[in-house]
Amino acid sequence: MAWRDQLRPASFRGVPFKVDGDELAAGRRVQLHEYPQRDKPFVEDLGRATRKITLTAYVIGPDYMAQRDRLLAALEEAGPGALVHPQYGTLQVVADGECRVAHSRDEGGLCRFSLSFVEAGELTFPAGTVNTSSTAWRRADTLAATSLTDFADHFGVAGVADFVRSGAVADIVRGVGMVERTVRGFSWSAVLGGLLGDLDGLLGSPSSLAQRIMDLFAGTGTTRRPGRVGTVSGANPLATYAAPTAQQRLASLGRVAAYVPAAPTYATVTPARQRQAQNSTAVAALVRRAALVQSARVAADADWPVYQEAITERDALAQRIDAEALRPDVPDATFRALTDLRVAVVQDLTARSAGAARLATVTPTAVQPSVVLAYDLYEDAARGDDIVTRNRVAHPGFVPPQPLKVLT
Repeated sequence: MAWRDQLRPASFRGVPFKVDGDELAAGRRVQLHEYPQRDKPFVEDLGRATRKITLTAYVIGPDYMAQRDRLLAALEEAGPGALVHPQYGTLQVVADGECRVAHSRDEGGLCRFSLSFVEAGELTFPAGTVNTSSTAWRRADTLAATSLTDFADHFGVAGVADFVRSGAVADIVRGVGMVERTVRGFSWSAVLGGLLGDLDGLLGSPSSLAQRIMDLFAGTGTTRRPGRVGTVSGANPLATYAAPTAQQRLASLGRVAAYVPAAPTYATVTPARQRQAQNSTAVAALVRRAALVQSARVAADADWPVYQEAITERDALAQRIDAEALRPDVPDATFRALTDLRVAVVQDLTARSAGAARLATVTPTAVQPSVVLAYDLYEDAARGDDIVTRNRVAHPGFVPPQPLKVLT
């Protein structure tokens, strides 16, 4: 195919014209910096320069005046338009400044144009995005508030027999004791001692009691917000101990979220025994929901650099929230708060894990140091520690030839 056959018929906004010649100005926008007593300048690149197109065009024929008028109207129309360039195809351009029109007595039936265009840019504005982590945190706060209200409505020891009060104390001790045994990495003695020491006074105020139990979970903190619970009891104050990771926190809180009190050994036929059973159920529900609230906060504050880990924790937390929402004794307000929290958690972890690295399975051909394997995979020997930690390799100098999980 000859080169002339590859040229496209020129037009602007659908109005055709002929082309004698064209020029295109392109390049980079630069800022030249010259300094005293320096022979060489510094050139700062500011990005691609705007393309400018100049065309020498004409319209010809018995109806050249009508063609001229249509092209003039197209040039004077506001906004960008489609220019079909003989060489470069269809471009979105804007008429630049003055486009000149010329007539000549010697060239009757013909009108010449000098056309100047610049490429049309995009008028972009800052786009708002949803802070999914903040939304999940707010939904957790809503569940915390409804859980406190639910507990205050269903727990009480006023005007009942002493064994009901003693049973409530035992239920609370069992509930917070389960938290102490499950959530590791913190010193609970001072916190639990304060709660249990104030328990007699708190029993008369269910709202205050529920808030203290809820604060017990909040005191463990998140990966970004240090908790108020102390360090490991008996630890050397000069030593450094790694704080629990987000996955470790979620795993321990997940076990608390499945807490179910022991079945009552008494018959719930009298009003006092019914109140005792109701108090036990209320304490267990508060402990479970407080664990879910703190789990959502931990997930919202954590960074998720690995896609599979984020999706696994997302699904596990959603399943725990579903299990609590499907309990037959959940009030309507708490059910709505649990449902909203589930949606917020799923949306948050899904959105923030979209660009995370994936895990792949790699099997080394022979025993080798982790730094060598890391350099082979990433050309970065410093990532050998991640391979060792992720696969629990016994010694970083001897990575075995077995399937390993590595980041892509």
